[in-house]
Amino acid sequence: MAAARTRIEIPYGAERRSFEVPAAQLLFRGELEELPEVADFEAALRARLEAPVGTAPLRELAAGRRHALILVEDSTRATPVDRILPVLLDYLNEAGLPDERVEILTAPGTHRVMTEPEVRAKVGEEAWSRVRISQHDCNDAASMTDLELVTAGSVEIPVQVNRKVLEADLVIGLGNILPHCGAGFSGGAKILQPGVCGFATTSATHIAATLLPEIPLGVMESPVREGIEEVARRVGLAFIINVVRDPKGRVLTIVAGDFVEAHRRGAEVSRRAYAVRLPAQADIVVVSSYPADIDWWQAEKGLIAAHFAVKTGGVIVFAAPCPEGLEHNHPLLRDWIRLSYEEGCAKIRTIDPADVSADLISADLGVDNAKIRERATILVVTDGLSDADIELLGYERCPDLQSAVDRALELIPGGTIGVLPYGGDCLPLAGTR
Repeated sequence: MAAARTRIEIPYGAERRSFEVPAAQLLFRGELEELPEVADFEAALRARLEAPVGTAPLRELAAGRRHALILVEDSTRATPVDRILPVLLDYLNEAGLPDERVEILTAPGTHRVMTEPEVRAKVGEEAWSRVRISQHDCNDAASMTDLELVTAGSVEIPVQVNRKVLEADLVIGLGNILPHCGAGFSGGAKILQPGVCGFATTSATHIAATLLPEIPLGVMESPVREGIEEVARRVGLAFIINVVRDPKGRVLTIVAGDFVEAHRRGAEVSRRAYAVRLPAQADIVVVSSYPADIDWWQAEKGLIAAHFAVKTGGVIVFAAPCPEGLEHNHPLLRDWIRLSYEEGCAKIRTIDPADVSADLISADLGVDNAKIRERATILVVTDGLSDADIELLGYERCPDLQSAVDRALELIPGGTIGVLPYGGDCLPLAGTR
């Protein structure tokens, strides 16, 4: 009699892909706790603006101001900006700031600038028609202002920020709080750094993460977060509005106020919402990059989650569509990916973060990839990565999920199997983590 098998579905971009595993070998399925949704989004948001965490109500902060700047993420992030902005703009109007004295600045960090349709979809048609919208471009040196260095741990961070931030007298940041492999959690001051900073600033905070002994996924207090928040403090981020959403897109909570205190409160909810409690690490981990699917630069978040869920010497089956390929605008990424973990760390230590030509942001991703591929064999199922990309990354291509799982079981017969269906966002927790 054949051994019982369990059929599992995971997201693959906008699709669902399935595979079967021996039921007796399935260790965990990566289920997330389902938390209640905010019942009335607009009412809850207004309440947070009136009673924020760690600061005065936003109407008091807005009183007498001449120019408010709202920072919003790019299309690789999922904050419901189009729902927040109409409420926020009306609130600012009531506080004495008419639409003509409010501006939106997109905060893509080092990602490419968005197309007009992407911007309109992100901010929503109402905000698009009401206020001026500009885009930050980290490659536009003329749009930046240099400020004094700040220090995070042992790393000195040169502060380069979009001039529009300094010209405004009320800076508000919008964001979504998720587990993050560099900053512990996204959201908070991260909308400002890296959102609207220059390449050198972002390089330095990335390197603070790279040189830590372990990838700081879900680690709230670290030199990385310290650096990000010190930059925001120096520049003057006055107020944040952050949400925590679940993988279904439901808003679980809204926090607003001080970019440290409000953020920490939201991070507590995010940790609970995205935690995957592991009975143990598995020999084989099947992980989807969802929802970080657009390119490998984003999809690597799924690999990092798998890194915490797989045993040393195990196998990771990595489902990552990557329709836009390896990366958008970091051509030196390929050079950094070629290096081993030790080679990458050694090279990083010889480079000044202000040396834009070295692309230390790519170094961070390249070193993380080396750490993971040196820990586990990586089998990839992808439509967007070329054979050359996969060879460079150090993976093995499989045509579909079932083939990949079967290959993993050839490599580790009888191995335990774990699944992370939301690898791009989840937080695997085992042992002391």
